[in-house]
Amino acid sequence: MRSVLLKTGFYSLAVIIAVLASVMALAEYQHWSLNMTTCMPVGFYQRGPVPKHLKVGDRVFFCPPVNDPAMRQAMSGRWLEYSPHGKWACADHLQPFMKFVAALPGQKVTITKRGVIVDGHRLPNSRVVTSIAGGRLKVLHLPFATYTVPAGMFWDTAPGNFAYTSAYYGPVPIRLILGSVKPVPYLTIPGSQYWLKTG
Repeated sequence: MRSVLLKTGFYSLAVIIAVLASVMALAEYQHWSLNMTTCMPVGFYQRGPVPKHLKVGDRVFFCPPVNDPAMRQAMSGRWLEYSPHGKWACADHLQPFMKFVAALPGQKVTITKRGVIVDGHRLPNSRVVTSIAGGRLKVLHLPFATYTVPAGMFWDTAPGNFAYTSAYYGPVPIRLILGSVKPVPYLTIPGSQYWLKTG
């Protein structure tokens, strides 16, 4: 009986490994990326070319800027995903970020205690987290104020809980965009961007 159970367990494990290997091989062939953060729904995303005409609402992936105190805090705290041998060659081996374009050059962005406002409209779930660890650690972010997105840059956002966005590290150079992304049908989990609770 024990021998049968061991064989069944072995075959089940072999099937799981084979399925996972097949999915990852398909992902590589189809230019999919696996998102495991709660910035966006967890799952696979199809990578595409850099948008020819960037517009608000575009979903893009890009190398995060690193020359910023808030980003340095996130890096030293190991809040971000790393890819030491990845193919993107982002600074300090960071994995690319996946975000929505919230504002373009010339647009006004206001950071308030209730959230981020672009041209009079508050972005969903955009309240800045100011501290963690029960208030013991202050999270660096841009001051509560109004900003104009500079030329050659864009402001990013993401709908998930604890999303790390431009409200913390500021606008991002458009030249850092690596491409566009869209969710792979049936291979993303709707609502998973809210799994990590903020309170």
